[in-house]
Amino acid sequence: MPSSLKIFLFLFISFHCEAQDTLNQWRIKYYTEKAERYLDREKALGNFYTINKDGIKMFANSTDKAAHKPEFEINWKDIPEFNQLNAYPDDSMFKTYNRGKFTGNKNAAIAPPKHNMNGEKKLSGFKIAIDAGHTAGDAEMGEIEKKNIRFKKDSLIGLSDSISFAEGMLTFATAQLLKKQLEAEGAEVFLTRSFNGATAFGVTFDSWLKTSYKKAVDSLCKEGEITAEKKKWYLSPKCTKRDKFRLIFKDIELQKRGEIINNYHPDLTVIIHYNVDETNLGWSKPSNKNLNMTFAGGAFMAHDLKSNDKRFEFLRLLITDDLEKSFSFSSEVVKSFEKTLTVKTAGINDAKYLRESCIAAPQKGVFCRNLQLTRFVHGTLVYGETLYQDNFAECKALNKETDKTKNERVKQVADAYFHGILNYVQTKENTK
Repeated sequence: MPSSLKIFLFLFISFHCEAQDTLNQWRIKYYTEKAERYLDREKALGNFYTINKDGIKMFANSTDKAAHKPEFEINWKDIPEFNQLNAYPDDSMFKTYNRGKFTGNKNAAIAPPKHNMNGEKKLSGFKIAIDAGHTAGDAEMGEIEKKNIRFKKDSLIGLSDSISFAEGMLTFATAQLLKKQLEAEGAEVFLTRSFNGATAFGVTFDSWLKTSYKKAVDSLCKEGEITAEKKKWYLSPKCTKRDKFRLIFKDIELQKRGEIINNYHPDLTVIIHYNVDETNLGWSKPSNKNLNMTFAGGAFMAHDLKSNDKRFEFLRLLITDDLEKSFSFSSEVVKSFEKTLTVKTAGINDAKYLRESCIAAPQKGVFCRNLQLTRFVHGTLVYGETLYQDNFAECKALNKETDKTKNERVKQVADAYFHGILNYVQTKENTK
């Protein structure tokens, strides 16, 4: 080989290696900072992952990390292909995680194509999932959930009428109104709850108790989630309806919401909630506070990576752009809340749970919070917590109309979500 060619090859290889080292250094810095800034709330999760020149590894515990036994590992070059699995409407990504290592798959099916988004209407081709928070279709079920407002008539504090409504009634009405607005702009819309009072299982909580409660308890016992003694108590008369909802149904139903949203594979997910003042202890009288906020994923606590499904979700949020897109989407929605509802946007010090359980995103009014749906729902999402239902003015306004789809304040909330969605889509299109 001529000496000039040897010199060329040497210089080419040296330059390539140096460029690769620089790229890897950038990757290490970017993903380490992302993990520490937005995912690891208490800076206590270092035993579950490593980020180095080879890629990213996840570990089941500190013992496995010390023994160099990763639960899952992926090289830098394979991350783009692994992230494509996020486009499938099933759990392909999680199944791959459980295989322990991803090295690419030349025989893998091509990811489903995105919908054509170039229609005449502003949302043509978009698939949008809407989750109306909670389940109560009336005040009685609101009591079971402990997600209701009930104030007695009291002229001394300015209440000329009694107040009674459940948050689930408000969220479902908001979802119905928003669905119509989105469909009018060409979007395909899916609701996780099909009627007022429905759960994600398509039936009321009372119906679920009759048909599925015992089966759920049996399954939890079989899987080792509860003891035989605990199972006996859950099936006894001592276990109240409230106990059954809080201790058995709630987590199962939230998991179901995540599953059906991911199987729908939306372009955007809107999770609708209304808030209350945490300092208004007992909620026996109205409050003067009123704020808006939104949540995205992240902010895992020290105990949050004990199961492999949660470790997988940590990794997904780390290596995909789901979190970054959710920040941007949530920002547009919370700005629309403030503008449309004339209610201030919360800062990190405006609530104890924001200070102690959340991480502020770069955008105002957006917070990382490890809720079940911000963790389990894949893709771009906003988890909205708009206005305080127990605020003096709000509770009076929200109490009007038995049919909450006719309530003017609920209509304004739906409008706020709608314009936030349109603003996000428009901003996204302009930056292409």
